Amino acid sequence: MLTDVLSVDLTKALAAVDGWLSDYIRKPHPRLGRPGPVCPFVEPAQRADALEIRVRLVGPTPSQALIDEVIRCALDEFSEVDWKAGNPNLRSLLLVLPDLPPEHLHLLDAAHAALKPETVRRGLMIAQFHERCTEKAARNPHFEVSYAPVPMMAVRSMAIHDVLFLADRREWFEQYAQRFGSRYRDSGHGIDPLLTEVYERARAAHGSGS
Repeated sequence: MLTDVLSVDLTKALAAVDGWLSDYIRKPHPRLGRPGPVCPFVEPAQRADALEIRVRLVGPTPSQALIDEVIRCALDEFSEVDWKAGNPNLRSLLLVLPDLPPEHLHLLDAAHAALKPETVRRGLMIAQFHERCTEKAARNPHFEVSYAPVPMMAVRSMAIHDVLFLADRREWFEQYAQRFGSRYRDSGHGIDPLLTEVYERARAAHGSGS
């Protein structure tokens, strides 16, 4: 493990993460499909000291089981962080895996798919970011929004806009509706019309959320 540690320039990796947050995530993008930054929560989260960044080294030949366990541990860690921000919607844990080799980046995609059901049951969301990530923007299916220069997995609290990512499966939508359904029932005032449209379509399809 000492060799693995010495082979990774952590200062350089964390500087790349900081630049990615400042120059990409916190900025608007013409292909995003909406105004505002790529992630509108990062800047307020940083101001509130609610963005926790942690490094995990996985070695040169990581297995799927190892990556899954690293992410699963991050879900546990999320609930154990001594968050300084009072607003739970701002809390985010960014797990940086700087030594994950390019040929193993697909393990992050597989971990996301495998652990999303468990994550949603906890009222959380996860998202993978890496240089080969093909995840599309919610409002532009032609824009691969989750590019990052360093492999990462983000864990955060479920938010109202997550209906865009949870409407397709009944069990996911039911978890979402338990938390946010009352917002729509109470006239939906102030909710983005696109979210309302997706919510109502999912409610009709799944027969839940009423």
